Amino acid sequence: MEQTNEQTASAVETTVPDAQQTEQQVSPSSTTLEVEATFEQPQMSYEDVLTKIALRHPQEQVEQALQQAIEQEQAAYTAAYQQWELDVVEAQEQRQEALAYNASLNEGSEGEAVEVPELPAAPQIDMSLRRACYRKEYVEVDLALSTEQAPARTEYDDDACVVRFYPATEAHSQEQIAMVKRERFKQSRSALLAQQTVEVDGMMFDADELSQQRMARKLLVMEEQSLTSWVLANNDVVQVSKEQLFSACKLASEQQTALWIGE
Repeated sequence: MEQTNEQTASAVETTVPDAQQTEQQVSPSSTTLEVEATFEQPQMSYEDVLTKIALRHPQEQVEQALQQAIEQEQAAYTAAYQQWELDVVEAQEQRQEALAYNASLNEGSEGEAVEVPELPAAPQIDMSLRRACYRKEYVEVDLALSTEQAPARTEYDDDACVVRFYPATEAHSQEQIAMVKRERFKQSRSALLAQQTVEVDGMMFDADELSQQRMARKLLVMEEQSLTSWVLANNDVVQVSKEQLFSACKLASEQQTALWIGE
């Protein structure tokens, strides 16, 4: 009896590793698990993504849904491509048999020629469905400074899932571009001058060209020791002396000159 028990125990110990090895062999690969996990996700079509866009869902949710739809489409394409490869092998064998049979007829054998089957078409991904869900970007182009004439165009960034729209452009000469830049500089300078202020004795005076003219006219009629009411840059009304007004007018003029020379 003891010998029988020892033999049984030994047999069990030998059987367990074999069972473990068998379990490891039949366990699915990581790639298979990934594909199965992809199909187990809730199905997300491009129509669903377009619905989210139409309903103005947050962009983050739209992008997540689009990524899920792309992953599922890619998984389906991979499975279809693998099946296509198998179908091609089978179709090639059928073609070879048909070609061989038809060739034997040309050598005098009796019978009618059989139709040679075509190879199956490879599966394709319709990118137009995917691209219809891309985030849209309208590229800003300075049309007044363009140097090449080009029609409006659309570019797809499939990695970033973005579609960019470029406007049509015209070819401008260097002289025209220089004139446009000069005019823009003048406008920018005028806008900057209109916002200028100067400080005299803690008071902020408007320093634009019109304010300079007002100060100059007032200085012509003011007496040396007199005071006059003046509206400051913050709209406060104060009493200023001729000396203070002269200093403000001088600083404003110098500031304007610096803007002109700085061109």
